[in-house]
Amino acid sequence: MRTAGLSVTIGLLVVAAAAVAGQAPATAGQGKGRGDSGEAIKAVADAYVKAALAGDAKAIAALYTEDAIEMPPNAPMVKGRAAILQYYEKEFGGGTTINSFTLVHLESQATGDRAYDVGTYQQSVTPKGATSAVTDSGKYAVILKRVGGDWQVAYAIYNSDQPPQPKR
Repeated sequence: MRTAGLSVTIGLLVVAAAAVAGQAPATAGQGKGRGDSGEAIKAVADAYVKAALAGDAKAIAALYTEDAIEMPPNAPMVKGRAAILQYYEKEFGGGTTINSFTLVHLESQATGDRAYDVGTYQQSVTPKGATSAVTDSGKYAVILKRVGGDWQVAYAIYNSDQPPQPKR
């Protein structure tokens, strides 16, 4: 059974991917594991995972630009950091527990003040009231901008490999 909480969890993966790509020192053509950026990427990813597992909507929203756009599956776009914060606060308040998630970065690259991260995810969540976890896998694409020397998410889109469940 898929729930809104599951879609939000997918969103968390996208933000994690953006944090991973965006916060590490990056140069054009420098990818995961080259030079010392691999360790920086892992450290940022670890910090993000900790915030996501804690349900920290403020930490997630802080990863976005003020005018960012998040494009969750089966839902309207969420425009602006304040709206993204409200979106995650609502979802975290829904009672879904994030058990685990992993990312596989297919390509992460920065050129000038723009960067992107494209990859896949796997996750396990327990929706409110459920007795067992739900697993999911999918893909994402994130575009980042350098703002004041820091990388922040400008656009994030993601979707599951599973078909949408019929509404009840």
